[in-house]
Amino acid sequence: MKKPDQVSLYFLSDLEKFRIFVELSERHWSEELIKYNESDIETNEFICWDRYKYRNDLSAHFQEVFPQYQKQSFLLMLVSLFEDYLNQLCHSFHFEKGLSCTLKDFRGSGIERAKNYLRKIAEIEVPTGTAFWSKVIEARDIRNIIAHNAGHLDENLHSKQLRIVAKNLNLNSHQFARIHLEVTQVYVFEVIKAMASVVNVLWRNTTEDS
Repeated sequence: MKKPDQVSLYFLSDLEKFRIFVELSERHWSEELIKYNESDIETNEFICWDRYKYRNDLSAHFQEVFPQYQKQSFLLMLVSLFEDYLNQLCHSFHFEKGLSCTLKDFRGSGIERAKNYLRKIAEIEVPTGTAFWSKVIEARDIRNIIAHNAGHLDENLHSKQLRIVAKNLNLNSHQFARIHLEVTQVYVFEVIKAMASVVNVLWRNTTEDS
């Protein structure tokens, strides 16, 4: 099993790779939109069939819908990776320090359970009073809208998430029959940066503790 400081360093490396993946994916959609707009059954029937199945009504989806699916998927995966990192850090401390209480024995779930375990059981300070920790928690709350509501906001049920969207220039909502969440690439990068800041603090606290 990795030592606690190694868990943090490996995750920092994973975050950087994820950032590169987001950049490459954004580039892919831009290139794919160009290909779609240039496809013509008269000049290249093979591309029209093999790539788009003769669909000529997908322009709006290539410009808005498909990229939004992808950005929301980025956020889903990103928060899951962060939760897994915290869980692995807890497991590492349990093994390293020979703690009697495991993470599974601890009440709660997700980020909150891991935070409390690190503080109360592993005795590692978590930077909960920082702006970057708040950014991660907000990202988790937005992620929950994607995971459980397919990215749709309800004025009565999701007032907390609507406040998060309203105060962040890189999150948007659009009112149609339902309120649709819009996640931007810049927001995904904000969350990656915030997570890296949290991990750096935990890494320093881990090395000081050892």
